[in-house]
Parts: sequence; C-alpha cells; structure tokens
Amino acid sequence: MAKNDTKEKENRQRRSVGFHILSILFLLLDLAAGSALALTGYAGYISPLKHGAFWGVLPLGFGYAFWLCILLLVIQLLCYRRGALVLTTLMLCSLGPVLTYFPLNIGTDKIPEGAESFTFLSYNVHNFIEPGQTETGDTLYNKQVEYILKADADIVCLQEATWVGTFRPKFLGWNEREKLFENYPYVYVDGAELAVLSKFPVEAKHLDVASKFEGGLVICLHVTLPSDRIITVFDVHLQSMRLLNEDREVYMQMTELHRPTISDIKNKLFDKLSEAAVCRANQAQQLMRYIRLYGGPDVIVSGDFNDVPGCYTIRKLDDAGFSSVYPNVGFGPLITFNDWRLYFCIDHTLYRGNIVPVSMEKGSVKASDHYPLKTTFYIKN
Repeated sequence: MAKNDTKEKENRQRRSVGFHILSILFLLLDLAAGSALALTGYAGYISPLKHGAFWGVLPLGFGYAFWLCILLLVIQLLCYRRGALVLTTLMLCSLGPVLTYFPLNIGTDKIPEGAESFTFLSYNVHNFIEPGQTETGDTLYNKQVEYILKADADIVCLQEATWVGTFRPKFLGWNEREKLFENYPYVYVDGAELAVLSKFPVEAKHLDVASKFEGGLVICLHVTLPSDRIITVFDVHLQSMRLLNEDREVYMQMTELHRPTISDIKNKLFDKLSEAAVCRANQAQQLMRYIRLYGGPDVIVSGDFNDVPGCYTIRKLDDAGFSSVYPNVGFGPLITFNDWRLYFCIDHTLYRGNIVPVSMEKGSVKASDHYPLKTTFYIKN
C-alpha cells in the first residue's frame, strides 16, 4: 500500500513538473507572438526615412503574427485556458491594428433618402493580360473589361492600364477598348500606366513622384458630380516590391517549409523589400504635399499602394484626416493580391470630408494579379 502511495505521489510530481514546463513554454510563445503582433502592428507609425528601412518592412508580417496568435489561442483554449488569458490580454494591446486587418462590421449602412451617391472602382488590371496570355491579338473577350462593364461604377481608376490609350493595344483588343469608351464618356489616360473612366466630367492632372524602379505614379482628378459638387480623386500606383521570379521562388520555398539560405533571404527578399519601403515612404510625403496643394474638402485616395494596412503611407494619410474604407464597412481580412502566395491587401481606398462609404465589394474575377475593389459612397449633407 505504501509503495502504491509513493508511486502515485511520484506520478503527481511528474505531472506537476510537466504542467509547469508546458506553462512556461506557452508563456514564452505567448510573449513572442504578442510582441510580434504589436511590433508589426504599430511599426507604420515609425518613419523608414528617419529610423531605417526595417520599420517599413515590418508591417508585412502583421498577418502572419495575427494568425500565429489565433492558432496559439485556439490550442490554449482547448488544453490550457489559463494561458489563453495572457495571450488575449496581449492581443488586446494591439486591438487597433487587429480591427484594421480583421474588421468586424456586421450588416451594411443604407444611403439616406435624398442623399447623392456614386460608385467608385479601383482596379490594377495588369495591362489587361489574362493568366497564360502571351500573344497579341484583337480579342473579342477580356475578363478585366467584362468585369469593369458589369460593375458599372460611376468612376473607375485603373492602374497598369497602358493599353487603354495606346494607338496599337497589345493585350487589349480594339473591340474591348471601344466597349469601355462607349460606356464612359470621360476618359483620361496618363502616359505612365494610369487611366480613369468616368460617367461624370473630369479634369485631370499628372503628378510626378520620385521612383527608382516600377511604380511611383499619381494623377489628380477633379470630378464634377450631377449636383455640381466637386470631389478630388488621387489615383495612385506606388513603388512596387520589385521582386523578380527568382526572388519569389525564395518566398515560395519558405511557404513550403523548405530552407533557403540566409543569404538568399537577405539579398533576394529583405534588401529589396527594404529599398522599396523607403521609396514608398518618400512617395507618401510627396503625395501628402500634392493633397495639400490640390485636394479639396472631399477627397478620395485610391489605387495600388504596394503595401499593407497599417503601413507608413496609410498612417500618414490617417494623420491627414483620411479613413480607410474597408475597416469601416468590411468583415474579416481582405486580400487583394492573388499571385505567388503573396496573399496581402495592397490595394486601398481612403476618403475624407463629407464622403461616406456604405459598402465595399471585392470582385471575384481572377484575371489580373489583383482583385478589383468597388465602393459605394454617399454625400453627407
């Protein structure tokens, strides 16, 4: 009997030691995940121009940190609920960035009776190239064009849309281009791959922003609504991440749990992402100057930012009184880029003034490497 008691006591001690080890392990994991969430969530408040490119790259990791926290939270709720309280507390410290990434808006607002409204579409059309398309041809069918026509937005801002305005369109056939022009009487094509299609009168101005590589394109539009109210729209395409196929292969290896060399990660990913982040930060400051010069009381800034929610550019716009549409009307995470397993939201629409968003719809068409975003606005009296 005494031997059994002794054995039982030893088993309890072992279980107690194991429980303490598990508790410490979960605590360390919680602290690491919670710290990563806060670091990536608030990094956008720190200027990459003043404090280093590292801060410009960090926001890209927020989604990974968020889902790591969710995974740890689920595991602990199932087997160690006390630890879940610690992680929940840490996640609450990053509640603002979390709700920006994963908003919880339920239901949609309605347009007040008698209020003026309009629809707005932003779409990086990837030069109207469809997956697998390699040859020039006067095609009778193009998925990007079909979606634009079906969406029937009042104002359409396009990025990577060179072939809308060229004399000899490459991947966009004449028939498809004419369909766009028939539906939209007001067209402005910037020589550097931006285009605007509008059902309302538009005055447009090309704006120069510094860019070392691809991206760095902005046009300013003054759109006159049927009520004669003028809204200012900035169609933007900021510095790309400029990852080549060989660089993306390194990222693919990481997602498949292979082990690329530290040198490859640094030279083919981090260094390029850092350089692009610094360039976008500089472009953000130039964009803010243009907004001060040309922006009226009601302004929309939209396009391909090549950066995620909470990045430095978005924070700068927040400081200038802008709000992002999706966190105010959406539910759950939003992904707008769909290639190379780079599942990020890098396309954004922001607004300020008496413009109020009612809804945002992500188009399901997978023709470009970006998804389109259609927003319904009304004018607040």
